[in-house]
Amino acid sequence: MKTLKRGNGTRIPRVAVIGFLSWVSGSVWAETLPPTTAIAAPVPAVAVEAPPSRLPSQELTARWVYQLLLAEIAVQRGHLPLATKTYVDLARTTKDPRVARRATEVALYAHDLPAAQSTLSLWLKEDPQSPSARETLGALIMSQPSMPSALPLLTQLIEADKGGEADDFMGLTVLLDQQPDHAAALELARQLTKSYQDMPEAHYLVGSVAAQAGDDGQALKEVREALALRPDWGTGIVLEGRLLQKKSPDQVLSLYQSFVEKHPENREVRLEYARALVENKQYAEGRTQFQTLLQADPNQPDLLLAVGLLDLQLMDYAPAEEKFQAVLKGNYRDPDRVRFYLGQAEEEQHHPERAIQWYEAVESSEQRPLAQIRAALLLAQQGQVQNALDRLSKLPATTPERLEQRTLAQEQIQRDAGDYNGAFDTLNQALLTVPDAPDLLYERAIVADKLNRLDVLEQDLRRVIALRPDYAHAYNALGYSLAEHNVRLDEASTLIHKALSLSPTDPFIIDSLGWVQYRQGNFGAAVTTLKQAYAADQDPEIASHLGEALWASGNEAEARQIWETNLKAHPDNSALLATVHRFLH
Repeated sequence: MKTLKRGNGTRIPRVAVIGFLSWVSGSVWAETLPPTTAIAAPVPAVAVEAPPSRLPSQELTARWVYQLLLAEIAVQRGHLPLATKTYVDLARTTKDPRVARRATEVALYAHDLPAAQSTLSLWLKEDPQSPSARETLGALIMSQPSMPSALPLLTQLIEADKGGEADDFMGLTVLLDQQPDHAAALELARQLTKSYQDMPEAHYLVGSVAAQAGDDGQALKEVREALALRPDWGTGIVLEGRLLQKKSPDQVLSLYQSFVEKHPENREVRLEYARALVENKQYAEGRTQFQTLLQADPNQPDLLLAVGLLDLQLMDYAPAEEKFQAVLKGNYRDPDRVRFYLGQAEEEQHHPERAIQWYEAVESSEQRPLAQIRAALLLAQQGQVQNALDRLSKLPATTPERLEQRTLAQEQIQRDAGDYNGAFDTLNQALLTVPDAPDLLYERAIVADKLNRLDVLEQDLRRVIALRPDYAHAYNALGYSLAEHNVRLDEASTLIHKALSLSPTDPFIIDSLGWVQYRQGNFGAAVTTLKQAYAADQDPEIASHLGEALWASGNEAEARQIWETNLKAHPDNSALLATVHRFLH
């Protein structure tokens, strides 16, 4: 019996290029582009008091001094309502921004939002440039996005900031994008920008918040109005691209390419273009864009790491290792990540001893478990199976994810060593703790096939499908199993077609379709389908299937040629050897 189709169902992670480069994009952007002046930020900054020229000139009277002392004593003794009332009265009387600030702090501490909003309004009126006042306003809006006073307070602030409205709107974008009540945030953005329709930043604010609210049509309309006012604005182009990404990735690439050709100095869009290329698996083109960014900033570690990762993805190992070493020498903030990638580079070049050395050098709690797993797998490949399993048994499974990673490595080592019962027991034990882990259920189905436990196989794969209806390889594995056992072929065909609809270019799923066509006696269609799969991946099992279909359709010479070619490349493949033995001996 042939091997149950695994495809790319589960495996121990190696290079995660797209995920890392998405993170790189954000970190490089933050380090290389000028920060936007925010109207408010959730992290408190150092307080800046109003300069003396803006402070009221009246002297403190004895009554005011008494009220200040009374309010502070009330704060110390926990009489917060009295302290709040006293400070609010004093702020209104003195109109001193320092008193208004303290009144706001006390009101917030007392959870008296109406009082806090009142004194904050006074504070902003008397000292509209105060960073502390702006940050306090931001904190209030973050906690109460639909508060009635948000609009007048923000309007007051923007109107007082003559010449700074553009920065205010960009700062508000950051603030309102984080609001949980997207509808309230969008309405607030619309109201705030009514009088600023000639300002691209105002349209950007509404567009960005609309995107967060799920109104992509409104978002795209607003960002295009912003770009009509300012066509060379990279930030606007990036937002337009992110909105288009959901509908037309190719259009996004054209948008970015056109922009960087016209504005080659714009790093923001080039960075987004590079990331989009990688997301679309155009690794060579993405590397070219990252290299252009690196030429302008050759010591930027995240860019060095990004290009190195793409070198690794494209199997250019020497330049990849050179860049990783350069990043390490530069005291990178996450050296263990780089050591892990150096281990992968050595592993990909079939240098297991050197790879293990790098994996052993990984020390951080975040990276070390996966590094130890890779090292254990390499030890097992060198015949040190028990050593590898002992190493894995010492890894702490502190989270369900860690448990799954460890279990997948253990059962892979046991399965590769032919210990299917051991692998089955390992998976059973882990599934007692995480009974609905799709990857573990999928792997148990694979092992169950080896043990001829077809009841477990079908039960687990159907559970995986219920948990993850978009898991193409679960449909494929179940359909292939039915076809392999020559039962319920119509159901097998339905399952495989479902898998193909989810992953239409996967050669293993295409192979499964060809195999079920062969089982149904449709040899001509089977040959056509299997040739398509074989053209995409010269896997020995696909070659085995294609040879059988060719033989059945009368093309025995071509079948022999396929088998002989693959036996030279894969002389130890059990499925291929069994097929050749059946037909030629």
